[in-house]
Amino acid sequence: MRRFMAKLLAGVLGAAVVFGGTGITAAAADPGKTVKIAFTDAPTLQIGDQEYNHPSYAAMLAFQSSFEKSTGNEYSVELYPGGTLGDAASNLEELQSGTLQGATPADGALSAFALDIQVFTIPYLFTSPLQAYDVLDGEFGQKLFDKIADETGLRVIASYDNGGYRNFTNNKKEIRSAADMQSMKFRVMDSPVYMKLVESMGSTGTPVAFLELYSALQTGVVDGQENSAITTLGASLDEVQKYCILDGHLLGLAFLTISNDWYNGLDPATQEKVLQAGREASIAARGICRQAEGAAVETLKANGVQVYTPTEDEIASFRDASQQPVVDWLKENIDPALVDELLNTVNNGGVGQGRVSYASAETAAVSAETNDAADTALGTAAAETSAGSGNTLTILFAVIAAVAVLLAAFAMKKNRKPEEKK
Repeated sequence: MRRFMAKLLAGVLGAAVVFGGTGITAAAADPGKTVKIAFTDAPTLQIGDQEYNHPSYAAMLAFQSSFEKSTGNEYSVELYPGGTLGDAASNLEELQSGTLQGATPADGALSAFALDIQVFTIPYLFTSPLQAYDVLDGEFGQKLFDKIADETGLRVIASYDNGGYRNFTNNKKEIRSAADMQSMKFRVMDSPVYMKLVESMGSTGTPVAFLELYSALQTGVVDGQENSAITTLGASLDEVQKYCILDGHLLGLAFLTISNDWYNGLDPATQEKVLQAGREASIAARGICRQAEGAAVETLKANGVQVYTPTEDEIASFRDASQQPVVDWLKENIDPALVDELLNTVNNGGVGQGRVSYASAETAAVSAETNDAADTALGTAAAETSAGSGNTLTILFAVIAAVAVLLAAFAMKKNRKPEEKK
């Protein structure tokens, strides 16, 4: 049942994104009405024996379909994946200069232009992706994105997780709490936030270029690293790592970002169509990411990595050790009021708290049955529907997710032991 449902959902979700991205493009588009969107990675991901659209490419396809259709093909959207228009920094510079209309930077690349986006690097902040989406789509996220647009000329119109939660892997021992991190060496990106994160738990942070990471792990230059399950698999790091803890310290983010000057040059009706296409892009990317992340975790297990899901108390040990040092660093380097506002928004009921912690055993069990995609796709689709988008892609995701959840519930009920049926 699980394999059948995973394949069924993968096929239908993939079809939904492709269907959503096949809008007819005008044969002879006005050069002034051609929208170019760039992306640095390949358009697809290979996870086990399945191929998935990259979340950023799914966002691009959804935007293309929605915007072209809503404007009656008055505008033509051209997609440039695979780094054909340069790296992420170059793409953002082209947005600022007006030679490119859209790009899909990860949070790290965007932070070089907009320091405040680093506020989302507070570790162990979100208990579920749904909670993160509530913040990104809510008042806090929109205020931040408007501020960034005014200050940098880069307007965020879609946000999604870039491969899912970042987790620790290592080749020395099973980690179950922050105390187990003592005296270990972890590769981190060359970023003060990431250095502060691992050092706060008694580890040594060592910057290593990503292309050199496999060799550094293989030769023992570092004991471990932190990345999403998708990235870990994509770089074959599971070949040189024995242990993984699903601590979910950070939810890496990526954004569909457009030129604010281009946006401001549009009439109000067309601006609203851009924003609507951005909302559809968020839905598409988030659904794909949730599905692909669940598949990636299962593939790590199948490949022999010992994957541990920590309890709530164990997650608390990580959070207690690392969150305040990172918060203190952020307050010294970005707007401190912004940091406090985000913490208050999350901790004081300003957004939905999600269902359960991503890292809890209950969530892991449900994820194994539903491939983690249906629950989140249903939640994001429902949120969009209640906001009034009413578009075909939203409804399709909602139907797919609802069917998947029902099938999963039936399978779980059928497989329970008699004493569990109460």
